[in-house]
Amino acid sequence: MIAGRHSEDYHPITWVGRFPIYATTLLVVLHVATMVGVAVAMALTGARGVAESPWIAPFIYSSVDVLRHFSLWQLVTYAFVNVPSLWFVVEMWILYSFGREVEKFVGRRAFLWLYAALVLVGPLALTLLGFVGVHTMLAGSMAIHFAILVAFVVIYPSAEIFFSFQAKWVALVLLAIYSLQDIAYRAWPQLGVLWLASACAVAVLHFAGVSNASFGAWLPERDEEPAPRRPRVKRREEPEEADLHESIDPLLEKISRHGIGSLTKGERQRLEQAREALLDREKHSH
Repeated sequence: MIAGRHSEDYHPITWVGRFPIYATTLLVVLHVATMVGVAVAMALTGARGVAESPWIAPFIYSSVDVLRHFSLWQLVTYAFVNVPSLWFVVEMWILYSFGREVEKFVGRRAFLWLYAALVLVGPLALTLLGFVGVHTMLAGSMAIHFAILVAFVVIYPSAEIFFSFQAKWVALVLLAIYSLQDIAYRAWPQLGVLWLASACAVAVLHFAGVSNASFGAWLPERDEEPAPRRPRVKRREEPEEADLHESIDPLLEKISRHGIGSLTKGERQRLEQAREALLDREKHSH
């Protein structure tokens, strides 16, 4: 259970017609707006890259600027320096689809703390390297939004996404692809930030009280043995109907959010056993 929950944290901030506005929605709007600004700035200055534009360069993280010129705003602004690309569209889809589910689960305040931690953890680590003479630069939000997917996997490891593949396998494949890409280009700072942000997502959810925020969420599931059915001896040994409903309510809520495919094999067995118990009770009541 997550400590310090507030009921208003689990509702949209506002509505636009029938469209709910969450904190995740506002983050997507902010990223898209700044991406458009970056594109316009590059066009007006004739820059071929973000670092070449005098209007954009001051917002890219540079360990030299942070340590020597105290450009502390770069610890945050680097994440909003994105260029138009198909990968940026994928990032925004990940942020909106999975970030919204994480926000619904942990609440708006905890989600914003998580997002702030993901933004800061990378440049802070690179700044520490700057003290020993390793100077780096960083721009873009790919690692941050991949870590949002990791956070979703920690909460719903078996949820089926992308043609019924479980979320944890999708995340592991993307982690491997991103890592190999950074290795191929010898982008060691970006590789370190990617893994550090992913670990940060797990750690923040663990400290927020998400019980399965551990390495075990990524391991293959062990099939649960169905509980042996006891013979019908006495009426008083049967569970109360209210207890049955209480035991399957979390499963029904999970189905309503992510579909029947999000249930593990053990959860489906529990749901089937509860259904049979309710049918037996109804049969004997007539």
